[in-house]
Amino acid sequence: MKYKGRIITFLIVLFINLLYTSYYFIRDGYIGWIEYIGCPILLMLAWWFGKQYDKARYYSEKDPLTGIYNRRYVETAFATIKPRVEQNGQSGAVLLLDVNDFKLVNDHLGHKLGDEYLIMITNQLKRSVRKTDIVARWGGDEFLILSPDIKRKVDLDKMIERIHQNLNQLSFHDVKISVSIGSALFPKYGKELDELLKVADQNMYQLKSQKKLRDTLG
Repeated sequence: MKYKGRIITFLIVLFINLLYTSYYFIRDGYIGWIEYIGCPILLMLAWWFGKQYDKARYYSEKDPLTGIYNRRYVETAFATIKPRVEQNGQSGAVLLLDVNDFKLVNDHLGHKLGDEYLIMITNQLKRSVRKTDIVARWGGDEFLILSPDIKRKVDLDKMIERIHQNLNQLSFHDVKISVSIGSALFPKYGKELDELLKVADQNMYQLKSQKKLRDTLG
């Protein structure tokens, strides 16, 4: 959680208090005891109100379970990233991830362990991407990765492979951890987030269908 709200509120109250006490010192030649007592109290209150702002801002952007970004933040971030990518003639990618058989995990292990399962996957996803990438919980057992500087499809394929490899290393109550990943390159497959998500979702659905077919035949 950032301290921006606390710092700004603290400094504003401190500045106003200094102006206030300076005025009365110049006018009266001394500072009354009420100013000595009131200043620390006002600063503590300012810090507390700033903290409430920071908390509200944090939870408006973050998923409360996993601590990563939420859908609202991604939509705002994409609107900010898009002009910069277009202006520089760059490309990017949107990855949509769905946890395989998550309902079975919840049904057999319970929702508490299901939450731990999602948190474990979240931590591994964060280790699998670059610092410039944004990892978000899109909803339920779906995650989204916004990568603003993917230059080639081969780079995208390497990222997807790295995610699968890192998840395969995990073990959770004898459950095999895996995800289905659909992707879409920007601006090749769309210039708006909704367009890219539609393409990524279609790709993910095809992969899940292929997996079910293999499991049935195998």
